[in-house]
Amino acid sequence: MRVGHHQNKSFIIAALTAVVVVGVLLTMGQVPLAVSQPVTIPVGSISGPIPMDAANPVWETVPGIVVPLSGQTITTPMHPNISVKTVMVKMATNGKEIGVWANWGDQTLNNTTIGPQDFRDQVAVQFPVQTSGAPPFQCMGQSGGTVNIWRWNAEWQRDMGAGVAGMWDVDQQYPSIAWDFYYEEPAGGVTYPDRIGRSLGPFNPGIWSGNIMSDPDLRASSVEDLNANGFSTLTTQASQDVMGNGLWEPYGALKGGCCSGPTWRVVMKRALTTNDANDVQFGAGASIPVAFAVWDGQNVERNGMKGISTWFTAKMP
Repeated sequence: MRVGHHQNKSFIIAALTAVVVVGVLLTMGQVPLAVSQPVTIPVGSISGPIPMDAANPVWETVPGIVVPLSGQTITTPMHPNISVKTVMVKMATNGKEIGVWANWGDQTLNNTTIGPQDFRDQVAVQFPVQTSGAPPFQCMGQSGGTVNIWRWNAEWQRDMGAGVAGMWDVDQQYPSIAWDFYYEEPAGGVTYPDRIGRSLGPFNPGIWSGNIMSDPDLRASSVEDLNANGFSTLTTQASQDVMGNGLWEPYGALKGGCCSGPTWRVVMKRALTTNDANDVQFGAGASIPVAFAVWDGQNVERNGMKGISTWFTAKMP
């Protein structure tokens, strides 16, 4: 009995020592530990429209918090060595809509995935669809615990107004590109919309299948409105209700923002309530769990390879 007691005591001491060592190493490596308790984000009250420009002075009046991020290491693909360690967040409502403001440091602009070596910068906000009770698993929800995700990405931001059909394509990425004619294509070539109309099935399977990643006409803005209830279940909503706008600032700091140097500043907004059962609904005085994720394309972050936060609590006025 004494031997067993001594072994148990030694095991406990070794385990505690390991925890301390890991914490020291993470601190030395400047890897923030996920906060263990919910932190409240006060949703500020503003009058007038919610500004879609994160540099608008209205956002300076809204309180913000700095959200720590850690690498997603729960399921593959993992990426523990994330480059964005924190994101500054503000939330505001005008009584009709709710806006989410995000600002983080990013040394490089990554807004295309045309090349096989390219990955885009992104930020996402996640809410449980059912806001009562304990929130579901913070990483994409779980079975019976569906989450509503608003994902802004820099490539869609670039697509807005770019190219013939409002989509940055191979032609713009590689101006000197050459290819053989498509079937029955006229000698002078065709525009992007012509290819959609003439070759809907054989040459545009993504558009033909109604894939929002392929067809810019399906997008409401640079934000994709999604649902998930566990890993590998991410699904685009049929109704895209979230608007967004982002700008990468290469010089200086955003007044009232997170940091100096190159930064992304992004605003996403939506009506407080919708008719979509797959959307989170925002009621007066409600406390709503919210979590965040950031991808740095330069650091080859994509899919599950991202920086994530734990659940926070958005407190509605």
